[in-house]
Amino acid sequence: MGVARVALELIATCLIYSIIVILVDFVIILVFQRDLSQIVYILSFATFAEGGGSLTIGGAIASFSPNLGKISETIFRSKPWDAKRLKEIERTARVWITTGLILFLLGLLISALQ
Repeated sequence: MGVARVALELIATCLIYSIIVILVDFVIILVFQRDLSQIVYILSFATFAEGGGSLTIGGAIASFSPNLGKISETIFRSKPWDAKRLKEIERTARVWITTGLILFLLGLLISALQ
């Protein structure tokens, strides 16, 4: 039950983030574009782009965080990475990846409305 609850909380949080991003995009596009068909087209493109960017950033965070931590320890003499800090970075990467996936799926849904 604990894993399912954490997963549902993650999905709910990322869904809220995605809806906020889409609403901000919609308002910005509405300011510059008045044709409804163009708004849907541009919004679906922007949602795909933001979803892909979020997936890429989340993957990079998850993949390179231990290496970047070691480099920053060596070059900048920062404090060493411990398990707690690594777990925090992985949690951040999970949010980026899940939000990107939701944005991508919502982009598919928006493009289906055309």
